[in-house]
Amino acid sequence: MRKLAVALACLVPLGAVLPAMAADVLPDEVEYKLIYMREEEKLAHDVYLYFDGLYGGAAPGAQVFQHITLSEQRHTDAVRRLLESYGVVDTVADAGPGEFTIPELQDLYVTLVKVGEAGLTEALDVGVLIERKDMTDIVDAIEVSVDYADIVQVYTNLLTGSEHHLEAFLKVL
Repeated sequence: MRKLAVALACLVPLGAVLPAMAADVLPDEVEYKLIYMREEEKLAHDVYLYFDGLYGGAAPGAQVFQHITLSEQRHTDAVRRLLESYGVVDTVADAGPGEFTIPELQDLYVTLVKVGEAGLTEALDVGVLIERKDMTDIVDAIEVSVDYADIVQVYTNLLTGSEHHLEAFLKVL
């Protein structure tokens, strides 16, 4: 996956080496991907936070949720900063844990929490599913944001983080 991230980062045109100006108006698709990635990173954070509350310290390997929750907070903060930079409304700025404005992600949160409540193994499987979905969605977001080097850089960092998270969940499993 690291090779994929590097290859995608190389798609950024040479003229786009400097970050786009904050005054730039983003195309609708790029703006929506930013909003979606903010909510998706929050979903990962909120699910892992919930599972840490259920299983944290209760079984060998369960501490993975605590560690990855902290990382997911950094991810969601990075996307939030991009939203602020481009003047895009942060749809989950005041949302509580497990609250999302994108119906697909709201439904996914409810489903994933329910699956993970069945046991630690199921919760770890949910972690694998989240990270794989996240990686696919990040690659899609990179493809539509290729003209915005600062956005591509953040997405590339998120992709690397998701690769590490996936490895951690698989190792515990």
